[in-house]
Amino acid sequence: MPKDDAFWLSVGYIAAAAIFAYVMWLALETLGVQTGWVERYEEWYNPASIALSLLVGVVAVLYLRSSAERQEYFLSSIAEVRKVSWPSLEDTRKMTIIVCVVVAVFSAILAVFDVVWAGILKKIIA
Repeated sequence: MPKDDAFWLSVGYIAAAAIFAYVMWLALETLGVQTGWVERYEEWYNPASIALSLLVGVVAVLYLRSSAERQEYFLSSIAEVRKVSWPSLEDTRKMTIIVCVVVAVFSAILAVFDVVWAGILKKIIA
């Protein structure tokens, strides 16, 4: 199975179609429950909502594929992601620890400022 950029773009289109269809299905189910259509038209509402969701997914992907400029943009985006230098697991751990320490320090500083400011405001108001 070739793993070139066009293959990954096709995989992305399939994933996008699935996401569009799923979101549309959730929206139609919510609409059906809120309006009472699911109970009132139970024999045909669910199959119709599934069919409409799949149709929306297919149409959305066909729209995404319709423009040559868009296709070229997506392919160039995939090519740029291939150039990214990803950090190693050890580097990721180190950077995560640094971020957690910095967040903890700034949280402590903000907590002190908050307590001091609250005390000042209490003395001013009282």
